[in-house]
Amino acid sequence: MAEGEERLKSGVIGFDEKIEGGFVNNSVVLIRGKAGTGKTAFCSSFLYAGALNKEPGLYVTTEQEEDDIRMDIKKMFGWDLKSLEKKGLLKFVSVMPLAAGKEEKTDRLIKAYISEFTNKIAEDVKSMKAQRVVIDSVSILQMFIQNRYTSRVTLMSLTKLLKKLGVTTMFTEGIAEQGVILGEEALTEFVVDAVIGLEFVPVAERYNRTMLISKMRRTDHSTFIHPFAITKKGLELLKIKTPTIATMRKT
Repeated sequence: MAEGEERLKSGVIGFDEKIEGGFVNNSVVLIRGKAGTGKTAFCSSFLYAGALNKEPGLYVTTEQEEDDIRMDIKKMFGWDLKSLEKKGLLKFVSVMPLAAGKEEKTDRLIKAYISEFTNKIAEDVKSMKAQRVVIDSVSILQMFIQNRYTSRVTLMSLTKLLKKLGVTTMFTEGIAEQGVILGEEALTEFVVDAVIGLEFVPVAERYNRTMLISKMRRTDHSTFIHPFAITKKGLELLKIKTPTIATMRKT
C-alpha cells in the first residue's frame, strides 16, 4: 500500500485484511457473478458500513424498484435502513431503461437514457455529499446500448465522472448460468480498478458461495478463493483450515 493512501472499509467481515485494509479511495470496483451469488449482499454491506461511519452512500438500481432492494437487504440482514435514509446517510434510486416504441429512434433513446442516468447520479451524489456509490447493474446498460464501442465509451465516461465526483464505487455485472457474461462481452473489467468474482462451488450435496479477487490496482491482494456466507451479522468470509506439514504426513 502506498504511504498515506486512504482506504475505505468494505463492510465484509474478514475481507479487508485480504486487501491491505480496504478499498482504495476513489476507485471503481466490479462485483461479478451469477444470480444468487451475493452481489447485492456485498454491495449493501459496503454502503451500510459507510453509513455507520458517517460516509453517505447512494444505491442506484437499473433493474429493480427501490423498495425491492430495500426488502431484499432487510430480509438478508435485518438492518434498519429507514433511520439511515432519514439521516441522509443512505439513498436508493431506480433508473431503469424504457422500452422503445415502434416509431422511436433507438439511438435517440439510448442517448437520452445515458444522459438521464449520469445526470441523476451526479445530482444525487452532490446533494447528499455521497462518498460511496453502488450501480446495480451495468449489465443492463450494456444490453440496452448493444453497440460494443458505445458501451465501452459509456463505461469509461461513467467511470471518469465517478472519479471526478470523488466517490468510491461498486458496479455489479451479471453472468448467465452457462457462464457467459451478460451484455457486450467482458468490457467492464478493462475500465475498473478492481474485479471480484462471486461463485457457487459444489461441496458435498450443497453449494457454497466463494469469492476471488482477480484484479485490484495499487493493492497487494489475496489470490486465494475464499468461501463466504450471508449471515445476520453481515457478509462474512469463512476461515479456511490450511493443512500443516504434520497433518499432511499423517495422511
